[in-house]
Amino acid sequence: MVAANSPVKERITVNQVVAENSQQAVVRGTIKVPDPKPDVDQIISTDKTASVKNTSLLPDKVVVEGMLTLQVVYVAFKPDQAVHHMHGQVPFTAYVDLPGALPGMDVKVNVVVEDIKLNRSNKDPRKFEVVAVLDVEAKVTETQEVEVLVEAPDDMNANYDIIHIDDVVGRETSQVIVSDEFDNPPEKPEPEKILDVDSTVTITDARIVADKVVVDGEVTLQIMYVAAVPEQSVHDMHQTIKFTDYIEVPGAEPDMNAVVDAMVENCDVEIKGDPWFMADCVVKLDARVTEPREVKVVTDCAGATVDTVELNVEQLIGEKTSQVVVRESFETPEPKPCPEKILNVTIDEIKVTEKKIIKNKVITRGYVNVKIIYVSAKPDQAVHAMHQQLNFRTFVEIKGAVEGMDVVVKPMVEYINAEAQACDVNIEAVIKVKARVTQTMRRTVCAGIVAEEEECTYPGEIISYTIKPGDTFFTLAQKYGTTVNQIQKANPGVDPNNLKVGQVIKIPCGAKG
Repeated sequence: MVAANSPVKERITVNQVVAENSQQAVVRGTIKVPDPKPDVDQIISTDKTASVKNTSLLPDKVVVEGMLTLQVVYVAFKPDQAVHHMHGQVPFTAYVDLPGALPGMDVKVNVVVEDIKLNRSNKDPRKFEVVAVLDVEAKVTETQEVEVLVEAPDDMNANYDIIHIDDVVGRETSQVIVSDEFDNPPEKPEPEKILDVDSTVTITDARIVADKVVVDGEVTLQIMYVAAVPEQSVHDMHQTIKFTDYIEVPGAEPDMNAVVDAMVENCDVEIKGDPWFMADCVVKLDARVTEPREVKVVTDCAGATVDTVELNVEQLIGEKTSQVVVRESFETPEPKPCPEKILNVTIDEIKVTEKKIIKNKVITRGYVNVKIIYVSAKPDQAVHAMHQQLNFRTFVEIKGAVEGMDVVVKPMVEYINAEAQACDVNIEAVIKVKARVTQTMRRTVCAGIVAEEEECTYPGEIISYTIKPGDTFFTLAQKYGTTVNQIQKANPGVDPNNLKVGQVIKIPCGAKG
């Protein structure tokens, strides 16, 4: 290190953690067996997920609105005892206390379903009462510029420490209009009037090119409508609209990290006719680009008075990747014809369903939904499409990772191929899984060295003084044996009622005693 005669400071931009907390919430609701499905004899399994639809940050708390989605597999109450599947949704609202949180700060919420029970209703055997226990975790952060001391003068006995931070390179927002035209599903009647539209947005991928963050996402619409039939029955349907857009972030480079939050600000769905629906949604994108850095900071200076600052940031524990190869063979689903040749394989969705930290490892489960376009083996050689879900499980080794830390897992399909063999399809995929483990670090570091105050040596001497919190001309006059008038004369143009911390003024020394 080069010899230093004066302290060296560095300004860093960090995402300061204002507050984090978790709270349990009990959700109650009802789901119903859809009309085409048979009655339930016995439930085999219940798959449950909780998604966050909206967060509202209030002083000292966050209100979370979400949806509990259930996938129920059951044995039918029929002689053949066939196995069927149904899904249902229960909305929920919860809150988490976050002391110090204010509107306008950033909030990240994660909801885990800890327990769930389904009880058949006494009034209607096709209805089930749902009781679920959710664990709602919330963390509030705020981007702040902080000045830290990175080098102390040579004549001071300073202690140093290396901290790992995510330095914020830039943050920008953008709006994008997501539009699409689509029909109602073939099994549903045509619409006459739209009753309600519920919209959510999910970011499926974010990648950095020079000075830009490219974003892939999906807007999911749940539409409730009155059918154009004599009985005017009410139906609901789902539609997913994919989009790709970008946000300009000056200084962003491909090897940096990007976090993108998205929110649907407005969504209009109209009945158009052939196709029946037209949707226009306004989505707000908020991108933050960070760069992992090691900063050597001064934590203590023996024999010197220092200003300190508390860093409460996410410290990077480790970030690594692993690969997993998934192979699966499956029969062409009925009533699809057998394939003769595979034309194309595309990825519809890739999702992480479970992520868990054990000592030095991150265990991950997920699935990939693929779409296969193929030529039929029939004489007409028509082109058909079919879908298949590939499940994967793998782990990523990250030294220092332990249970309770925060983890973000990002899977990506690097290679996929499918081949036809008689009426079967053999599919192979290579999936790269990237895991990033962080931990909230609270550390007090030095922000600067406070210069020693000049002492009066003889009456009439004028010294320089740096204003500190609580100082007034009256208290300074008492301290240095002078008068308020004398201090005002020595500082023309200085407003005694608007003194600022760090401001330097002149003080004429009075007689001691």
